[in-house]
Amino acid sequence: MNTLLKRTLSGFVFVVLMLLGLLLHPLGYAGLMLVCMGIMVFEFYRMSLGSWNKWGQFFGLLAAGLLFLTSFVMTGYGIEEARFLLFLIPLPIVAIWITVLYNKSDTLLQRAAFLFLPLLYIAVPFSLFNFLTNHPTGTFEGVRLLTLFILLWASDIGGYLIGMGFGQKRGHKLFPRISPKKSWEGFVGSIVFAQLAGVLLYVWNPLTLALIHYLVLALLIAVFGVLGDLIESVMKRSFGVKDTGTIMPGHGGLLDRFDGALIAFPIAIVYVLWVYHMVL
Repeated sequence: MNTLLKRTLSGFVFVVLMLLGLLLHPLGYAGLMLVCMGIMVFEFYRMSLGSWNKWGQFFGLLAAGLLFLTSFVMTGYGIEEARFLLFLIPLPIVAIWITVLYNKSDTLLQRAAFLFLPLLYIAVPFSLFNFLTNHPTGTFEGVRLLTLFILLWASDIGGYLIGMGFGQKRGHKLFPRISPKKSWEGFVGSIVFAQLAGVLLYVWNPLTLALIHYLVLALLIAVFGVLGDLIESVMKRSFGVKDTGTIMPGHGGLLDRFDGALIAFPIAIVYVLWVYHMVL
């Protein structure tokens, strides 16, 4: 099976699962995001730390899960219902430091930093998703987060198609030291496809916003999505790996699939919430 077919099939399965999680039920969404986030934290630990301090990695996974669940309960049901989860969050974080004390390494502080980095890099962005999906009225609107995914997917497709067609042989390299295959042509393709998706989404208007806001969101996601991809490329080069995992044939790991979202979505979500506030 060639790479393009593998990439297409695994991408199709991924999109179907995301659609089911975002559109059917809030608990299904929470479960899907918890699983995705957990796999990504695991991939990061395997890439950066290997088998070092397994207990620290376990408590890091636990802390990430608690951050997401606290955000989900707080935004969906109220801070009163989330108060016990809020009290629990510091426990695994303290436990991580305790495990560090009982491990030896010439680069102990650096390794300890890698235990905490996924909380900022992965868990916090995922926790912010809930501020978009959970409406202040108490209703679940996963379609609002789906809107950002559609813009990101359109950007990825544009970058891939235009980059392969015009940027590989005679194109202008975007950041050759970090990602030799990325080109300025592909970057422009990402922006153009995202803008086209923004126009189509305005016709549907799941965010109930003016066209200009869909275009701004498309631009933010295209630009910062590429930045997220480059950031992950820096990490993979630093750790000497090609992909973060093998769960998605043709794509790599889930961290490879979500790299753009981890940087672009928090910015886009803040923008959407700011616009809602201005409208109100």
